[in-house]
Amino acid sequence: MADPLDRGQIDSQQLLFTIETSIRVVKRFQFFLWAQGSLQALLPHEIMVCACGDIERLDFRAMVFSRTVLAPDFESRLTDPAGGLISRLLESWRQGAREPLISAQGADHTPVGRTLSSLQLTHALAHGCREVRGEQSTFFALLGLPLAPTLHDARRIELLMPHLHLALLRVNEFERAENGARPRSRNPLPISLSARELQVLEWVREGKTNHEIGQILDISPLTVKNHIQKILRKLDVTNRAQAVARVAALRAREGGVDVAGDAS
Repeated sequence: MADPLDRGQIDSQQLLFTIETSIRVVKRFQFFLWAQGSLQALLPHEIMVCACGDIERLDFRAMVFSRTVLAPDFESRLTDPAGGLISRLLESWRQGAREPLISAQGADHTPVGRTLSSLQLTHALAHGCREVRGEQSTFFALLGLPLAPTLHDARRIELLMPHLHLALLRVNEFERAENGARPRSRNPLPISLSARELQVLEWVREGKTNHEIGQILDISPLTVKNHIQKILRKLDVTNRAQAVARVAALRAREGGVDVAGDAS
């Protein structure tokens, strides 16, 4: 990239730690924890938007990782391929010869800068990885940086890009394999839970919060809450622990829980 920086100016220990910890990322919640841990220490940000797919054709799947719960309409304005922030960042990135993209509040009067201002977001840093197989390309946008991104930050995300790219591909591959291997039905019981409700219940059993489950399943925390309320009613229990224990008892006694076809 233009005006390259000396690697010695980058905190090499933090960079190496971030790279090493990325290798263990396979599942979505692991990506979330990594992004909010070692990556956050290296490149502080409020929100990360990740896109994977054919980014040249704007045919991609986007996911959002954030410390706070985002309203569904706000998240849609970030991820919409047709006019959302991610599509504007991708267009600017392509026009900039696919170099790391910097947008500083008050200094960026481009469509990206105006979109950031309309969303009340501060500075942004974005970069991507274009694969020969277009559907395996990735793009990452760090939003709400506390300070205007510098060339040092651009250098950091450039060095981290192969590891961000591979971590996201591993998450997508794991979820494809998991969805393909998940059984569609089990032995019938008087209790009937949808496939999505069973997914939510499994993560409840793992001790995940509504926000974490939403990140893992790519749904909003409010949707997770609604699923849990339905689960409690169907199982005739009053809390999460009772729900997990009830299903475990039913499975042990009857050999399964009936799964309805609804996976929404």
